[in-house]
Amino acid sequence: MRREQHIRQLVEYARKGKAKTFILGMASLIITGTLIRTVELSQPLLVSIGFLGVVPLLVREWKLGTIRRSFNDDKTYRRLVRLPFWLTTVGFIGFLGLLWWFDTATPGITFLIPIAVLVLTVLGLQYAFDRVILKLEPDYITDRELHRELK
Repeated sequence: MRREQHIRQLVEYARKGKAKTFILGMASLIITGTLIRTVELSQPLLVSIGFLGVVPLLVREWKLGTIRRSFNDDKTYRRLVRLPFWLTTVGFIGFLGLLWWFDTATPGITFLIPIAVLVLTVLGLQYAFDRVILKLEPDYITDRELHRELK
């Protein structure tokens, strides 16, 4: 029964969060539009995609981590459930770093290879995180399970 209650809480937040995500996306669009006008960037489209996609995702990961923290009082578990938020943050900072590097460095290699490495690294770390947290808390609801429940 406990697992079903956890799934219900997470699904309830995910359904309520759609409007908030849209509002955050619009706010990100406004911020990105302001940055594009005030800062000279050669890849404004990539930066805007980064802000539009990642800012709402960061808020979602933080909130899901907060909800998941209430499921278990174990100190290690409570620290680990924040890891997806930090992985997303590091991935976003890495993305911005790659944009800066591509903008300032001489084009020697294609831009897609470092982006692919960054994405695969973050996805690999997420998969490893799911395996570790499931050993610690068998009732943990992964993002994959949550998406299945939302369909």
